[in-house]
Amino acid sequence: MKKLMFALVTLLLAPLAQAAPEFREGVEYTVVSEVPSSKPEVTEFFSYVCPHCYSFEPLMDNLAERLPDAEINKVPVSFLGRELGPVLQRAYGAAVLLKVEDKLTPVMFDRIHRQKKMPGSIEEVKDVFVANGVDGKEFDGVINSFALNGMIAKYDRLTEQFNVRGTPTVIVRGKYELNMGEIGSEDRFYRVVEYLLAAD
Repeated sequence: MKKLMFALVTLLLAPLAQAAPEFREGVEYTVVSEVPSSKPEVTEFFSYVCPHCYSFEPLMDNLAERLPDAEINKVPVSFLGRELGPVLQRAYGAAVLLKVEDKLTPVMFDRIHRQKKMPGSIEEVKDVFVANGVDGKEFDGVINSFALNGMIAKYDRLTEQFNVRGTPTVIVRGKYELNMGEIGSEDRFYRVVEYLLAAD
């Protein structure tokens, strides 16, 4: 009789087990805002000086290819790299304004982490830009511009809003923060992001 009851309970619970979500709040992700954005977006907070961000860059590139309809954003933080943190944050914003971010970001990562050539000032950042095809006068025109200062303020505001204290930090739809240490593999990273993009 006990075996029969156990079998019946197992059968009754089976549909519930199958309906269990693949990923769980508090494990693979954390809810950091009550209201998600209305658009499919993934935001990575990063720093050029962060070795984990350097290693993570190919995953973000692949994510953009896998999710062509999603908006992939990068937010440079200023709290890493000591006095160079704000300089490198400004360098990223300048690359965006000059429409060379796709070209300059791999260059900056490579110089810092593979070549061990850390730019020591905004002048050295300019040299990197110029060496990679950016007109020096165009760089000068944006590096302290009103538009770039506004972008820096937005970067800092978002960093504070999501209480970002380490990088890379990935936020999906402005509501879910990935718990990178719990995801475990590249494939699971993609699947968690896709799951959260479709979540309520």
